[in-house]
Amino acid sequence: MVKIKSQVFSFEVPLEKVQAYLSDCANFEHLLPKAQVSDFQSNETGFSFKAAGNFQLTLEKAAFTDSCMEFKGSKSNPFPFDLQIFFNTNECSTTGHIEINADVNMMLKMLIEKPLQKLLQEMAANLSAALH
Repeated sequence: MVKIKSQVFSFEVPLEKVQAYLSDCANFEHLLPKAQVSDFQSNETGFSFKAAGNFQLTLEKAAFTDSCMEFKGSKSNPFPFDLQIFFNTNECSTTGHIEINADVNMMLKMLIEKPLQKLLQEMAANLSAALH
């Protein structure tokens, strides 16, 4: 299992606003890097897109708590993975990070680790920009 984490994001926004933004799967189009993503589609329960290299990736909402939002990857994805967004909050600010857990062999890990790290970094930066 490969675990890849973004940098910690932090903004002066209450958790409820962050959760409301992320509950709308259409907003993930604004978080994903435009240069690396095409054919974005969303509905109430998930979203899908083509990533660089024309891999179709689909994620569905799995769990949503005060401390974590989890998306499960579809069985049709080229490799099994989950996306999680973790939250910490105090009265008027929210911090957290984005994490991918992928079940891949060592060869595939070497191929996907850096691109996925870059993806998560950009998603965290875009989330901060969207909520400021």
